[in-house]
Amino acid sequence: MNEAEVLEFVPVVQRLRRAQEQIGIQFVYYFYNEDTKHHFNFWMVPRYQWMAQFGKSIEAVRPALLHARNHMNSEEEVRAVTRTAAKLRADMSARPGR
Repeated sequence: MNEAEVLEFVPVVQRLRRAQEQIGIQFVYYFYNEDTKHHFNFWMVPRYQWMAQFGKSIEAVRPALLHARNHMNSEEEVRAVTRTAAKLRADMSARPGR
C-alpha cells in the first residue's frame, strides 16, 4: 500500500475493531497478505472461547477454522454469523469516517 492508502485504510480497521468490541469480540487475529503490488487481503479473525481447545498461537487458527467449517455450520450458527455481520455493517455505516 502506498502512504495515502495506509492513511485511509488504517482508520477503517480501527473503526471496525471498535465495532467488534461493542458486540463482545475481545480478541482478534490480524492477517495481511500482499500477493502482488496491486492486490492484498486483510483478515480479522475473532478469537472466541471455544477456540481455546486448539491453543492460542497462530498455528491454532487453521484447526479452529476447519473445526468451525466442519462442525459449526448449522442453520442457526449461520444465522448468528449473519446477524453479527449485519451489526458490524450497521455500526460502520452509522459512523462513517470515525
